[in-house]
Amino acid sequence: MASRTRIREGMTLEEFLALPEDKPYLEYIDGRIEAKVSPQKKHTEIEAELRNRLNAFATPRKLGRAYVELRCTFAGRSIIPDVVFLLKDHIEIDANGEPVDETPWPPDIHVEIISPEQGVKKSKGKLAHSTSNGCSLGWLIHPNQRTIDVFRPGRPAGRMAPEAILEGEPALPGFRLPVAEVFGWLKLGW
Repeated sequence: MASRTRIREGMTLEEFLALPEDKPYLEYIDGRIEAKVSPQKKHTEIEAELRNRLNAFATPRKLGRAYVELRCTFAGRSIIPDVVFLLKDHIEIDANGEPVDETPWPPDIHVEIISPEQGVKKSKGKLAHSTSNGCSLGWLIHPNQRTIDVFRPGRPAGRMAPEAILEGEPALPGFRLPVAEVFGWLKLGW
């Protein structure tokens, strides 16, 4: 698998959004349409556990919801982060009380998880774009290297120490998750 598959250039964002949604999922980044890399097992283990952990914290407090592979279209791009957290004020509800599918703004927390053969540079670029355009917190998780980089607006990314604690501020005050626990999810324990 190629880490970066360029599908087409020269299409506008509006033309891109009119395309039917299909697999592989496509993203619109700086005028390029690119296929999203298919996640592998380590990626999906972390993705599922992180979504569950964020929702276990946020749902009883009625703060918002975490989603996996949710398209977010904002600031000239349409991307599909691996995990997003949206504050409840950023989840539109229709007349039936159900969430509206489109998300026309950046996530409040944006998470990218690196799969084998996936370019780290593209994921860092997506996180930098998000945190420069309204996202308050981003995490770049690299399962094979056992590293997590934290992105915040106006600051350079910082690497978390293995014994450090990820914190959800400002989107999720009080949310804390040990870095070691994230990588512990990879041990299935059978």
